[in-house]
Amino acid sequence: MILNLKVDLGNGYIHGIASNNQKSFKINIQEGSEIHMVIPEELQVNSKEGSIFFTTEAGYDISLQLSFKKLETDMILIYTDIDTLMKLAKDLPIQMEIK
Repeated sequence: MILNLKVDLGNGYIHGIASNNQKSFKINIQEGSEIHMVIPEELQVNSKEGSIFFTTEAGYDISLQLSFKKLETDMILIYTDIDTLMKLAKDLPIQMEIK
């Protein structure tokens, strides 16, 4: 699944909108003690673990291995390590692929 991103820097996090052809979701990427992604149930990710591949404004790919947690929410929350967050903050992502 590919989502297009329109994000900005916050105070220690990245926030914005993730969208596909059917719907848009708020997205928040921040540092967390456990690397995982909270996803709305309607995104239909059927695995408990997987990968995210971010494409950045400069055309670089940044990957992240994580676990998925489905919740009744309209927001995507990504908790990552500080190194990945810093890479994304320096070169904001414009697209992410969930596998």
